[in-house]
Amino acid sequence: MTGSAHLKVILESDPARKRELQERLTSRLQQWFSQPDSNARYASQAEVLDGYVAEIGEVRCGLLLLKHIGPVSAEIYWLGVDPGRHRSGVGRALIEAAVNGLDRDVRYLFVATLHPSVAYEPYQRTRRFYEASGFAYVLDEHFVADPANPMAYYLKRL
Repeated sequence: MTGSAHLKVILESDPARKRELQERLTSRLQQWFSQPDSNARYASQAEVLDGYVAEIGEVRCGLLLLKHIGPVSAEIYWLGVDPGRHRSGVGRALIEAAVNGLDRDVRYLFVATLHPSVAYEPYQRTRRFYEASGFAYVLDEHFVADPANPMAYYLKRL
């Protein structure tokens, strides 16, 4: 980063701006988001879920969509960081901002990702990122309709 550019995270209230950013990041993250039906669902949810936006200078470079599950838990529904900003603290800053924005009664943060049994390198990096961010692998789910994409659920106790 240059001297005047710094990372900040804001809670975006404009549904259209959240959706535009989510769609732009999705198009740059094809290794992770290549299923059109899922991408359409994520884009529509960007309009209604809490959206934490990372900015460096005037450039919006990351988005975390947060879904409130119940009185004591929330889920990272979608997280994407511009590939040019991977490993620069943007993802961690998004998680930190989301955690700080939660009601004090929320004690658990979940995230689902591709199961560790799938040796696809981009998702190996994703799982390492979540583990380094304090999440623990707690549950798996295999779908009869989509056996090639088993899911792993990770939990962070707040």
